[in-house]
Amino acid sequence: MSYNVIKLVHALAAVAATGPLLFAPWMSAHLKRGQPQNQAILLRGLDATDRYYNIAGWVLMLSGIVMFWLQDWHRVFQLWFLLSVAIFVLDSLAEKRLRDPANDALATLLPGEEGWQASVSRLHKAVITQMVCTALILVVMLMHSQLQINLLTLSPFSRLFS
Repeated sequence: MSYNVIKLVHALAAVAATGPLLFAPWMSAHLKRGQPQNQAILLRGLDATDRYYNIAGWVLMLSGIVMFWLQDWHRVFQLWFLLSVAIFVLDSLAEKRLRDPANDALATLLPGEEGWQASVSRLHKAVITQMVCTALILVVMLMHSQLQINLLTLSPFSRLFS
């Protein structure tokens, strides 16, 4: 098993996990103030983004575990890792305490019924919380990244400053 292949899978899963961040907040906001005929489509779209997000999250966690097992076990005690885990716990709490109950309620309600708007608001709050948590984890990972990114070393820029 190659560490670099697992690292590539991990990076791709991270990109896939952030993908739903582009659509889920938009869909939940439209659901919150949307037309009754669009709400079923928006609910199905949110369900699809949640499923996609969860699959990518599992690949991300499993590939991370393999990377730790292969080489990075000592990083478990570093601040960036502990911070990422704490943010992930907040993300999981938002899903279990807000998003799942809201989805369950919306599955039994029709638009306009009593409890619909409260459940839609709860779902929107969960989606926004998950978006912020995932973005924070991405920021932590990018800040920790060991990549050497320096645009000034590229040829077009080096000629400007020489």
